[in-house]
Amino acid sequence: MYRLCKTEQSARRQRLLEEGLMTAMHSMRYEDISISDLCQQMNIPRKSFYRYFSSKEGALHGLIDHTLMEYEGFGESYGSGEPRSLQRDLERFFLFWVRHRSVLDALSRSGLQSVLTDRAISYATSDMAFPGRFLPGETREMQNHVIIFGVCGLMTMMLQWHSNGCRESVQDMAKVAVRLLTQPLFPVSERLL
Repeated sequence: MYRLCKTEQSARRQRLLEEGLMTAMHSMRYEDISISDLCQQMNIPRKSFYRYFSSKEGALHGLIDHTLMEYEGFGESYGSGEPRSLQRDLERFFLFWVRHRSVLDALSRSGLQSVLTDRAISYATSDMAFPGRFLPGETREMQNHVIIFGVCGLMTMMLQWHSNGCRESVQDMAKVAVRLLTQPLFPVSERLL
């Protein structure tokens, strides 16, 4: 897949290669891009690519994973004393993806949106994301089910919004997501109880 870099300099080089892949995906479909094409475009030898990635898929996963890791820090920008709320957290989620629209555009062009969702689920359920902070006291399996449900819903909603040109505001999208996460989808009939 991709290697975890030990120095800031090698991490920067790895990100440049990932961004090179993203740039190539804006003009070519992912499946039509070869490692040779990518290295030629970036004016680097093939062996430099293989220092960081075992395959083209590794570079794609690195691009997505590093973007998801950026999101982790994105939500930490609350000012001191500014109260957190689900509405604000979800506004930040949609705003993050507006700011990373180039990643979404590249993935969309090659029909790879499902890879983003799969990687988001893997990341959210990994030890790196500390899934135990959700539903403390529940089993790890139950925590994962809840996380997968939430991640799939939010990512699918965001990807649909993106494919429709992000016409609704970030605030409106967050309001819909809050409603979906906090209220029953269907009214429960008295007879069903």
